[in-house]
Amino acid sequence: MNLWRGSPVPHHPLEHWCACAERRKRTGYWRQFATFLRLARGNKIALLRSASKQCGGLRLTEHISTCPACGSADCRNLPIPHAARSMVSDGKVVSNPLKRCSCNNCGHGFHTQNFSEEQIKEIYSADYSIGLRDAVAEAARSAEYSRQIEAFLTHHLGNEANFSKIIEFGCGSGTLLGHLTNRLGAQISTGVEPSSRIAANARSNVGGRISIHEGFAEQFEASRPGYNLCLSVNVIEHTRNPLGFLQACRRVIDKTGNIVVICPDGEIVGSELLFYDHISNFTSASLAMIVAGANLRMVANSPLTGSLQGFRIYLLQFGDADLDNQTRGFAFLSQERAEYVNTWSKIRDATNRVLKGRKYGIFGTGEYSDLLHAYSPSVIENAEFFVRDQPVEADFYGKPVVSVKDFLSFPRMPLIAAVHERSWSLIRDRFGSEDVPIFHSLEIARQDAIL
Repeated sequence: MNLWRGSPVPHHPLEHWCACAERRKRTGYWRQFATFLRLARGNKIALLRSASKQCGGLRLTEHISTCPACGSADCRNLPIPHAARSMVSDGKVVSNPLKRCSCNNCGHGFHTQNFSEEQIKEIYSADYSIGLRDAVAEAARSAEYSRQIEAFLTHHLGNEANFSKIIEFGCGSGTLLGHLTNRLGAQISTGVEPSSRIAANARSNVGGRISIHEGFAEQFEASRPGYNLCLSVNVIEHTRNPLGFLQACRRVIDKTGNIVVICPDGEIVGSELLFYDHISNFTSASLAMIVAGANLRMVANSPLTGSLQGFRIYLLQFGDADLDNQTRGFAFLSQERAEYVNTWSKIRDATNRVLKGRKYGIFGTGEYSDLLHAYSPSVIENAEFFVRDQPVEADFYGKPVVSVKDFLSFPRMPLIAAVHERSWSLIRDRFGSEDVPIFHSLEIARQDAIL
């Protein structure tokens, strides 16, 4: 059950008293209570969980007009990339438009309507399949995550930190948990995964020291708090209640334990804004406020590097946060987000204009191809085939998949590069050296492509 739901919380003298107590910083308790009230008022919700239960568990789809993180009403609605559809992180298309808002105060990004528990369970049902499409790519990502996580922990906690018991919420295929169990010398590790299909796959991947449980973090009941490390990688942005998720992480660790959270870096504008099930887009400032509400403190955070650029890692521990509540000025970020999402809404028409009915292929069968399929479906429908270095599938969205080697043996044909922007320059130069006209989908929409 999500605590942050219900009717507006009226202004009350107690709120003013708590705000003053927070400013005077008399005790950590009152700072946390003031944070609680601020978040409650910002979401226009009831203070008591029991009140929502008494309302009969209504479907929660009310409009959100204020920031769930800082409570500011200074928020900007983002453009809608497609009027009738959007995409879940495993590539599945849902028949709902993507309606997001961006806080000009703390930079938090959020849906303009709440998700119900039923909607979340429907998204992560048995057919949710992220990480199962390409086992080789998943293994490579997991290995790199484990390397950077270990380096981060060593840098901030030293070589003597105890990680004998590890739990990972949203463990996916279990590959990352297996790597960290070995790297950190864990004796016992636990993975918790809501998708039954992925949980079953994880059980077949992990070793004897690792157990896999099906379910959500908030539902997991440890016999007693005793884990040294609670880990979640690209999970918190999917939760309908980030505060409740962090409280679940707090419950399972001992008093000297550590929580590591990795999520997309909300201050880097990119494709994470386009995932329907990314309910939140976190900046360091917005996440710090929610962390404080869970009676935790943010010890350190750092951007990930290399192939994991665009993600940020956070280290959390028990303790009181010392937040400054001044306006941080994220209007520029809201503007950048609006421009980015608006560009995606123009890709279909811009592609038709640039290619003018010519036959073309698409390079890449990953995330960006899925996004094109969701938000510009005609770009996929009109393509002749997909191209990738080492095809792992014979067809993709009903189109044949050919190797780069085979493609280069064909008469020259334009390609649309369905790749992350950070990879674009390398792909452009690579095919340019072969005299292949190649365009990035976003570059086409920005009218930067030159035939």
